[in-house]
Amino acid sequence: MALAPEVRRGFLQGLTQADLAQVLTVAAREGGTPYALWVDDPVGFVTDVLGENTWSKPREILAALPHVNKVAVPSCYASGKTWSASRAALWMSMVHPPGTVKVITLAPTWRQVVRLLWSEVRFAHARAKLPGVVDMAQLKVQTASGMDVVVAYGLSAAPWNEASVQGIHAPRLLLIVDEAGGISHVIGRNLSGMVSTEGSHMLAIGNPPSDEEASWFEGLCEQDGVKVIPISAYDTPALSGEDAPICRTCQVPNHRVTKHLVKPSWVEEIVSEHGGDSNYCVAKVHARFPRGGPSRAIPSSWVDAAFESEEPDDEEWTALADLGLPEERERWRVRPGAWIRLGVDVAADGGDEFVVARAVGDLLTIEHRSAGADNDNAITVAGVVLEHIRRAEELRRVLGTEAKIRVKVDGIGVGWGVAGVLQAWASEGIHDAEIVPVVVSEDTGREPESATMRPYRKRDEMWLALRSLLQPGPGHESGRIRLRVDHKTLAQLRAPKRSTTMSGYTVIESKKSLRERGLHSPDRAEAALLAIYEEAPKKPKRKKARLVNP
Repeated sequence: MALAPEVRRGFLQGLTQADLAQVLTVAAREGGTPYALWVDDPVGFVTDVLGENTWSKPREILAALPHVNKVAVPSCYASGKTWSASRAALWMSMVHPPGTVKVITLAPTWRQVVRLLWSEVRFAHARAKLPGVVDMAQLKVQTASGMDVVVAYGLSAAPWNEASVQGIHAPRLLLIVDEAGGISHVIGRNLSGMVSTEGSHMLAIGNPPSDEEASWFEGLCEQDGVKVIPISAYDTPALSGEDAPICRTCQVPNHRVTKHLVKPSWVEEIVSEHGGDSNYCVAKVHARFPRGGPSRAIPSSWVDAAFESEEPDDEEWTALADLGLPEERERWRVRPGAWIRLGVDVAADGGDEFVVARAVGDLLTIEHRSAGADNDNAITVAGVVLEHIRRAEELRRVLGTEAKIRVKVDGIGVGWGVAGVLQAWASEGIHDAEIVPVVVSEDTGREPESATMRPYRKRDEMWLALRSLLQPGPGHESGRIRLRVDHKTLAQLRAPKRSTTMSGYTVIESKKSLRERGLHSPDRAEAALLAIYEEAPKKPKRKKARLVNP
């Protein structure tokens, strides 16, 4: 076991049957199972124990499992993903003593559980004559004391039935999410909690959904610490030119594994029928998550372009870290005289997140985010905002900006009190910023224009304002905002849908609707929106005329 897995495989394969039996006997005594020799080597388990061959991508997936908490595999059509998942299930079930391990396989429907993944498990288990008994979706193995224990089983989860994936624990746990593109956010949040302990692992594998942006699977692939192994159709042996091994899995003799994988003719047909840039082709051929759906408030491709945009190379611009301010440590560049604005989204009743965003000219960042009961105290929240106002005032001084710092605060609920406290502090000379409470449910205060999308309320106007700033130029250059934010903020900017009222106004999907779809409240996104949003100037009130009797 001190040898590297690759060396160990060659050593084991060179042993006689009698010597191998001796080694397995010692492994059973030391590790609780003879298959403990492969506890850190799923690839060796597949080749040495199951007697099967595979190609590069499944080897990469299997090799990652013992060392990474979460592995995500967005894959094309017919990439062998179910084969990989089933072999991972058998590996984890066999290399640990019965009673100390649990393998849970999950798919959106029971048909997918029984007829896809567990069909492969049953076949490979029987072919290799492994210990235990496999029924439709369950593997039982006997412990040393002779008791039968379930070491692996499959289940399906309806989109809103989070109870179906609760209360599952084991010293060693492997959660396999098959057809991960169909898993809802409600179920997905619970799955992350299941693998939060030491000794637990997740393998999520499936086609990216072609008709849904910001899916749970897409969010998983964007998380820090998740190892993402995409499998495009062009990665498979028939299209990449990789030397495909002989198939030793099925009963049909003398053929290579390419017989079971996507065919070049199918790829050509899909590209021809749907177009190379269609959502279907992007998801099923390239194994990427679609961008820019027609009903999105802001197309995902615009958000991505703003996130990936290059820093200005003008000599006049300066990196924040070079300004001599101790709290400014980033290399993002700003120009002298840039207007600095803050956006504050206050958590409702202590829930969701309290977020402070900052715009320095075209540079948009998230400066603070927190959740908890303290966020329903207006004085406490105002104190945090004051810290960011003072930091912005220092930046204003160094940049030589004439315009005052402007702070836009969501003026609903606790936010109204926060704005009032900040305004009082301004009148007392504690800070010099302009405080603007924004009630997002109010009318925009602007006369309707003949534009394609006319906002109905201020919240709709905020979203459409950022949309216009992120829209690429005629030469496909990125828009007028640089997004330097975290992936959660990006996901929130991509998530809301837009619709049109009977009277032709554009309405952005409400927070309530987003929650019903299993998504988080877009607090970070809306703080960013507030930072750049400017209300219509208040119209002066006209005095009513009075008749005066002579």
